[in-house]
Amino acid sequence: MELWDIYDENCNLTGRTQERGDMQAPGDYHLAVTITVVNSKREVLCTLRSMEKNVYPGAWENPGGGVLSGETSLEAAVRELLEETGISAGANELVFLSRRKAEGFFMDVYGLVRDIPADKLILQPHEVDGAKWVPIGQWEQKVRAREILAGDYTDEFFAAVHRLVK
Repeated sequence: MELWDIYDENCNLTGRTQERGDMQAPGDYHLAVTITVVNSKREVLCTLRSMEKNVYPGAWENPGGGVLSGETSLEAAVRELLEETGISAGANELVFLSRRKAEGFFMDVYGLVRDIPADKLILQPHEVDGAKWVPIGQWEQKVRAREILAGDYTDEFFAAVHRLVK
């Protein structure tokens, strides 16, 4: 059983929790994270959602997931990155890039610079079916075109991702 903390519309903890998958009450939010991993070749790591997933099966995305009850978003980012890709990163290596509000959740986005071949990743069964590196400009175009699952990001967000690797 996975428990999420419930937040209000301003991302303040309410003191309540809910089980993942349960219907959220109107006005309730949970917190999620995603990690934009960039390598020294100016490529972004994209992972393929498992076909077993209920939501967006087979979609390309950046690693991430829900923040568990009692966790900070940074702790969740470190955990999710390791679980989904096998990439071990210290909290001090992750750079906070943005927080966006969506329907029913907040998404905290972190950046990480890491060089690792896609075929050396340890993908989490039932969560991730594949991984590939995408040139940063192509990744940005695909995100804007909604060909990569990422949500609505601003020009400032994309500029911050580009700045991760000069």
